[in-house]
Amino acid sequence: MNPSLHRLFWRLHFWAGLVSAPIVVFAALTGLLYALSPQIEARLYDHLDQVKLPAGGSPPMASLDQQVAAALAGHPDEALRYVVPAHGPRDSTQVYLQAPHAHHHPGGEHDHGLPTGSVVYVNPYTAQVLGQLPELQRFKTWSKKLHSSALQGDGWRWLIELGASWMLVLFATGLALWWPKPIAQGGAGWRALWPRWGRGRLTWRDLHATVAIGFGLLTATVLVTGLTWAEHSGDNFRAAQQALGQAAPKAPKTLRSHAEAGHPPLTWQTLHERVRAQAPDISVQLTPPIGMDGVWRAENFDRAQPSKRFVAMFDAYSGQVLFSSGWDQLPVLAKATAVGIPFHRGEFGWWNQALLILVALASVFSVASGLAMWWLRRPRAALAAPRLNRQAVRQLPASTWWWLLPLATGLSLALPVFGWSLAVFMGIEVLRLALETTPAKAPS
Repeated sequence: MNPSLHRLFWRLHFWAGLVSAPIVVFAALTGLLYALSPQIEARLYDHLDQVKLPAGGSPPMASLDQQVAAALAGHPDEALRYVVPAHGPRDSTQVYLQAPHAHHHPGGEHDHGLPTGSVVYVNPYTAQVLGQLPELQRFKTWSKKLHSSALQGDGWRWLIELGASWMLVLFATGLALWWPKPIAQGGAGWRALWPRWGRGRLTWRDLHATVAIGFGLLTATVLVTGLTWAEHSGDNFRAAQQALGQAAPKAPKTLRSHAEAGHPPLTWQTLHERVRAQAPDISVQLTPPIGMDGVWRAENFDRAQPSKRFVAMFDAYSGQVLFSSGWDQLPVLAKATAVGIPFHRGEFGWWNQALLILVALASVFSVASGLAMWWLRRPRAALAAPRLNRQAVRQLPASTWWWLLPLATGLSLALPVFGWSLAVFMGIEVLRLALETTPAKAPS
């Protein structure tokens, strides 16, 4: 690699680490909590999520209408958002409510992006209420919001986007700096993956590189999937889906003639039976119609089975299917998202959780080892940032700018928070170089 390009990458790597390190540690530790949420929730909420069956087996269930009515009876001021009927024989039915005066958003969240509603848990056999819990008090919801926005709402989601985008830069520049010469050319080749023990800073450098490379693909997957629902990059991702015809369709409307003709509205039980006939092997979520021309919406609540993902909309009176889409109808980008996001959340089981725990620990180690390397090389009372002067910039190969500038522009457009921060750092660097008074010698 050209020495000046190496110096540029080293300084960029330093900048990326300086920006992303505290965010990465925070995201890794909070992500670790979220990855462990199934086991934690099983201990905390078993009395709400599960019901005891009599010795004789499963009795017949009460109608879903009775279960919903029982949940609403104790909460007359709260609006019904959606219902997750009991799927397994020991599951409770979950009725999601919206707090009074809360603005309705997907997921029942307030304007600031934190859940304001609650969940009522109902015994599906007796239609008795087991308990009620504000959504944000569920450990999984709390840890998810802590991980994504530090419990500060959507206005803080840009912070995770900043850390994730610069960590991608950190990984790319670190790989370029580490890349060894082939053995045939006198380099270390694949042997560079084996740490040199007992060499001080060199040992830390080798461990830093080996761990990052060993978990590189998994880490990149977690970062990219996380960026798809971040504040600004997520908006761009959804806009790309819409441009490619992969966005969710506009909701159809119930035929007004059915309502005007006096047809009775569809009941919860009838809708549930129709949905279960089409999707018997997955937990579902049922959303009631809003207004005279609203429709029933049914979709999979369980995200751990992407191939069984579906969305269906029904006329509120006749039960006619107005829209239906399943896995086979999803385009490639939507399928990738349907698999990637549950993986990011650790929803595929213990092996998925184990991989995420290892990625989180590897990310924390990368930060710690990078800090150790900096500490061992820093001069006393100095920041010890890699030097980059005007002469080094002038010595950059002309071909570098032909790919580096378009790449930076493309990433800035796709990841706006990265673009804004990159512009700030470039401004600082340009100002620093402009104020450079003595022509420094080219770095060796």
